[in-house]
Amino acid sequence: MNKMKPLFLALIMLTASLAGCLGGETEILDEDGDGVADNLDLCPGTSVAAEPTENELIDSDGCNSYQFDDDGDDANNVADLCPMTPAGESVDKDGCSQSQLDDDEDGVMNDADLCTYTPAEETVNADGCSQSQLDDDADGVMNNLDLCPLTPAGETVDADGCYWGDFDDDGDGVKNSDDLCPNTPAGETFDTDGCTQWQRDDSDGDGVMNSLDFCQLTPAGVTVATDGCHGGSVVTWGWARGGGVPYGMYGGCGCITVGAEGSELSSRVTQIASTERSFAALKSDGSVVTWGSYPYLNAAGLTNKQVSLETTESTDVIEIYSTRYAFAGLKSDGSVITWGLGSHGGDSEWKFSNSNSLWNEDENLSSNVIDIFSTRSAFAALKSDGSVVTWGLNYEGGATTYADGNLSSNVTDIFSTNTAFAALKSDGSVVTWGQFLYGGDSSSVTANLSSGVTQIYSTNASFAAVKSDGSVVTWGYASYGGDSSSMSANLSSGITKIYSTDSAFAAVKSDGSVVTWGSADHGGDSSSVSSELTGVIEIYSTNSSFAAVKSDGSVVTWGSVDHGGDSSSVSSELTGVMEIYSTDTAFAAVKSDGSVITWGSVAHGGDSSSVSANLSSGVTQIYSTNTAFAAVKSDGSVVTWGSANHGGDSSSVSSELTGVIEIYSTDTAFAAIVEID
Repeated sequence: MNKMKPLFLALIMLTASLAGCLGGETEILDEDGDGVADNLDLCPGTSVAAEPTENELIDSDGCNSYQFDDDGDDANNVADLCPMTPAGESVDKDGCSQSQLDDDEDGVMNDADLCTYTPAEETVNADGCSQSQLDDDADGVMNNLDLCPLTPAGETVDADGCYWGDFDDDGDGVKNSDDLCPNTPAGETFDTDGCTQWQRDDSDGDGVMNSLDFCQLTPAGVTVATDGCHGGSVVTWGWARGGGVPYGMYGGCGCITVGAEGSELSSRVTQIASTERSFAALKSDGSVVTWGSYPYLNAAGLTNKQVSLETTESTDVIEIYSTRYAFAGLKSDGSVITWGLGSHGGDSEWKFSNSNSLWNEDENLSSNVIDIFSTRSAFAALKSDGSVVTWGLNYEGGATTYADGNLSSNVTDIFSTNTAFAALKSDGSVVTWGQFLYGGDSSSVTANLSSGVTQIYSTNASFAAVKSDGSVVTWGYASYGGDSSSMSANLSSGITKIYSTDSAFAAVKSDGSVVTWGSADHGGDSSSVSSELTGVIEIYSTNSSFAAVKSDGSVVTWGSVDHGGDSSSVSSELTGVMEIYSTDTAFAAVKSDGSVITWGSVAHGGDSSSVSANLSSGVTQIYSTNTAFAAVKSDGSVVTWGSANHGGDSSSVSSELTGVIEIYSTDTAFAAIVEID
């Protein structure tokens, strides 16, 4: 009960005053017997104990302590353990609110305590929580037990609250979670990411750091294994001396190996290049393995460069090129290595001396090479600044003496006959060098080659350049297509693409018609089929005949009758043709249904009757040596025919020819890259 003494007194005095004014006498009453007149008693009805306690003593207002509630919380002063409860707060039976209680005695009142059962004597934060009650990283291990208090969300931890990323497995001072190179060798200098310089980069961008990448020259976009490598194994067949066996008399003795641990062809092969009688396989780690026959001795008695089979260092080769008897490897740093017959490009110093040293020492080939081209006996390297460096047999393109210094800049592409080069420059002009009669001398048409050239084509001994206006300029050995004067009117415009045999050209015009010139016996005369040469979309060739595919899928042939120029025996079957392939003297056409039709020299692939059942469907690609075919089917199997000794018979390796990725060839042997199980 609230004490309302002042108000009650005022009422009594008012009553007494009124009574006095009326002149009457008033009896003094004390109904509760507490010794305080009723007119003065602020607590009427107070019970008076015979022997009152301190709290039962009556004050001058007729009240005892049980009848007062100073903080207005409905708990009288005597029972109220919390006499100063803030207004409006709910209290318990003792008159205490949560802001006045600290149940766990941690110094934080209940209303502010987020952890109400803190164990005794534990230090708490402002929220009343101790470390045993907190799990800041929400990993299920409380702070007081958590040795790794900053575990990322969702990580699985051990009993100590730690996950893999919290450790430093390689001991470089950088936690696993922050370590981009988790296998840093002891004692190495590393950066804040835990990487040494050699670990820091993913040089080939394949997603595998250099420290873990065993093949650091992976081309862009290629899918790799966890070790950063790709590629397959190699299967060979055909003439042993031509590269048909990887080891043995003409493989092991005649092979050279650059940067490989022995001649390992069982994995990681990504590309194969070939000379006339030898192969070179590029592996995904940048090493090279070669096999096949020794090249012929030259006049000076020099053989191919010998590279030790025990060489184990990677050569960082990214592409291999070849002449007839030599190889050139382009390295990732833009430098070039060479091996094989020195006079045919195997020694980049050949034009300067008769040296047959292991590696080239030409400083011009030590950097910035972006592509390599070849004649049969010389190389030409195009550099990033548009300059050209050549080596090999001088008169077949190895020397640029007669190029008049025009190869020092602005070259964008290079083309070749067997013995001469033609360089296309950024301004559309052309520079030539090499054997004069076979395309190396373009002086007779210099004015026509000063601008506007967009593409160059060749036979064995002549060039044909297409200009931006659709006209054609030719030079080189006249009877091999170098003289097109008889067809000049038909070559003045509208030419879109040119094809060739050994010694004749065939040009397709924008209207689908065809113009031919050069050796008549080799396809230069198409007059017998001129009326049929309409709607032509693509032309293919053997050494001496052409086969044109028309828009309706039919085929027209001309040239040497014995070498594919006569397809009359299979003309009714040549419908729906999609692609045509050739040996030197025979054709093989793939139809839209995946079947194959052949014609030309019987012995060189023109007769496929022995394997016709296997060529009735599913063929996707065909490859060839000079005298044999190898067809890859959609299931990765291979069908071969033609000259048995030169690749037409693959029976000895048939079980291995599954999952074929690509096939390469010398003149007389095949080498297939196959998927590894």
